[in-house]
Amino acid sequence: MFIHCCWKKNKYIKSRRDFFEDYSHVESKKYDMNLSGRFIAKYPNIDVSIASFDKYPLFKDSDRLTETILKNIKCKCCIILGNGSNGLLQNIIKIQFKKKGNLITPFYTFNQAEFGVSFYNSITKRVYTSNYNIDLDKVYKSIDFKTRMIYICNPNNPTGIFIDSNKIIDFCNKTKKLVVVDESGIEFTKKKGILETIQKIPDNLIVIRSFSKAFGLANLRMGYIACSEKFEELYLRSTTINEYSGISCLVAYRILKSGMKSVNDNINLIIKERKKIINSLKNVGIECTNSSSNIIFTKTTFNKKIFDFLNKYEVSVIPILDENEKYHFRIAIQDIETNDYFLEIMNNKTIEKYIED
Repeated sequence: MFIHCCWKKNKYIKSRRDFFEDYSHVESKKYDMNLSGRFIAKYPNIDVSIASFDKYPLFKDSDRLTETILKNIKCKCCIILGNGSNGLLQNIIKIQFKKKGNLITPFYTFNQAEFGVSFYNSITKRVYTSNYNIDLDKVYKSIDFKTRMIYICNPNNPTGIFIDSNKIIDFCNKTKKLVVVDESGIEFTKKKGILETIQKIPDNLIVIRSFSKAFGLANLRMGYIACSEKFEELYLRSTTINEYSGISCLVAYRILKSGMKSVNDNINLIIKERKKIINSLKNVGIECTNSSSNIIFTKTTFNKKIFDFLNKYEVSVIPILDENEKYHFRIAIQDIETNDYFLEIMNNKTIEKYIED
């Protein structure tokens, strides 16, 4: 459901969509450019004993991982582990939207937050962007007394655009509303995230991070939030334990303790492939946003038949409707072979007839 609303000082769309709108329901083709958790470097050697499969997660497993995470950040905060970044996000929504209200997000963003609040019969204000950039002033002007949460993905998904962490911290200090900043792709930016910038996390700020992207552990569903003691108590009173496995804790811990070489190798390879794809698309007349993540978003728009064309060649991309209901697509960096096949198809001379810009 979409209700278009327009003010002189602000512009946003009110919407209510559920998980059936999620692109994960779209059939993946042989050359799937959608998957955003690919690990294209060599994993470190991690031994996991099959004897541990029948055990529930132990506190020592989670405590060890939590302590290691805290040692790697400078910010004074509490760490809560969870079932991937999205599992943590849905628990935050469950806590915040018991009394309904509205969610504020940028127009282009990771839509799981909106899908989650729709379950509580709540509206999302999707705030229009400025040339695909999140406009924090517009976001601030969209806040009202019913606002329960503001969700900012940084670097953003699907655009891959990064906002300086200090700007988000200033925004958080400006409002008393809960601000949730999803930094699932922060490692690809090679810039300071909020936890590397701020000394102590305030009560109205939560930072979400993931082991699914740069760490390549998407199938293990492990993430964490950094929050204040006040929110930690509320969260632990409101959610069950054992939402994640001890094996996930063990693997994440050992990768952190391995010296991060494999993770850094993966980040560097993905950045190299990202540059290659953006430059190659530009050569065929397709402009992309200046992504700082492991994903690429086309500024160029297309007619809808582009997706039939790509399906014909067994290529999956994510269609994105913009603020004017024109089509873009988003892809994620894959292994070199898949990326090269995608670029070969995009170099087809017939691609020009699908470009609208």
